[in-house]
Amino acid sequence: MSKRRINKQQSKRIELIQASYQQPSNSDQQDNYAGLVIMRHSRHAVIEDEQGNRIHSSIRPHIDSLVAGDRVIWQKEGDNQGIVVSRLDRQSELGKVDGRGNVRAVAANITQLIAVFAPKPAMTWPLLDNYTIIAELLGLRLLIVLNKTDLHCDDIKIQLQNIYQKLDYRVLYTNNQESQSYLCLEDCLKNEVSVFVGQSGVGKSSLISTILPHEDTIITGEISASSELGCHTTSNSRYYHLPNGGALIDSPGVREFSLGQLAKKDTLYGFREFRRLAHQCKFRNCNHLNSPGCEILRSVESGENSSQRYDNFIKLYAQVVTSQ
Repeated sequence: MSKRRINKQQSKRIELIQASYQQPSNSDQQDNYAGLVIMRHSRHAVIEDEQGNRIHSSIRPHIDSLVAGDRVIWQKEGDNQGIVVSRLDRQSELGKVDGRGNVRAVAANITQLIAVFAPKPAMTWPLLDNYTIIAELLGLRLLIVLNKTDLHCDDIKIQLQNIYQKLDYRVLYTNNQESQSYLCLEDCLKNEVSVFVGQSGVGKSSLISTILPHEDTIITGEISASSELGCHTTSNSRYYHLPNGGALIDSPGVREFSLGQLAKKDTLYGFREFRRLAHQCKFRNCNHLNSPGCEILRSVESGENSSQRYDNFIKLYAQVVTSQ
C-alpha cells in the first residue's frame, strides 16, 4: 500500500496536534506521560516510562516516523497498554536508504557512532570515510573498532593509525580470543547513546552479545562461506540500557547509513582535515582538484594528509550537483 500523501495544511495541523500534547497548559496534561521508544514494529511500539516499566503501545496515525531512541508523549489505555500521541524533536537522527531511494530513520537521539570493521569481509575504506562524514555532520563521537584482530590485519592497523588516529578518531582492536580487548570498548560506551554500524559479518551482534550477556534477544549469525557476508540477524532496531551507564541501539543488517543528498559544503565539512584548510585556498570557488593555490591539494601532495582520503573526498565532492 502506498503511503498517503498530505498537503502543507494537513502537515501543519499534524505539527500543532503533536505540539499540543507537549504543552504544560494542556487540560489533559495529567494523562500525558514521558516515554522512551525501546523498539517499534509496524504501528506498535514498546515504550519505557520514567520508572523503567515497559508498555506496549499503539501509535497515533499522524506520527509517521518513530524509532528506537525517540522521546515521546504517551497516554494509558488499559493495563500495561498505551498509545503514543506525540514525538519530541530529535537531537540526532540516523537513517538508511530504502528500496525507493528515500531516507528512512532507524535510530534517534544517539551521541556516538561505532563503526565496526574486520579483516573479513574485506575492509572498505570509502565506507569508513562515509561514516566519518555522518559523524561530523551530526556532531557525533566516532569510534572505529577493528574486530577479529586474531586474523591477519597488520596493514589495516597501520592505515588506521597513520590516517584516522592522526585525525583524532579513536581506534580500538577487539577479538574473541582476548577477553580483555572488550574492556576498553565497554568503557567507551559509558554515558553515551551508541549505535553500531558496519557491513554484515564484521561481528556487530557478537560484540553486543558480549557487552550485554544478560540480554537473550540478540541473535548472532554465521558468516556465509560463499559470500563472506553475514546473514541479517536482527529484525528491528532496539534500545538497550548498559549496566555501567549509557545505552546502545542495535540496528538490523545495515551496510550504509545516509543523510540523503549532501551539498558541497556538507561533503567538505565531513572531512575534518580538509575543512580546516579550505578557507586558505587562493580562490573562493576552488574545486580542490586542479585549481591553482589549493591548500587541500597542497597538503596531500606534501604528504601532510592522506591521498586515500583525498581520493574519496573528490569522488563524493564531484557527485554533488548543487552547492549551498
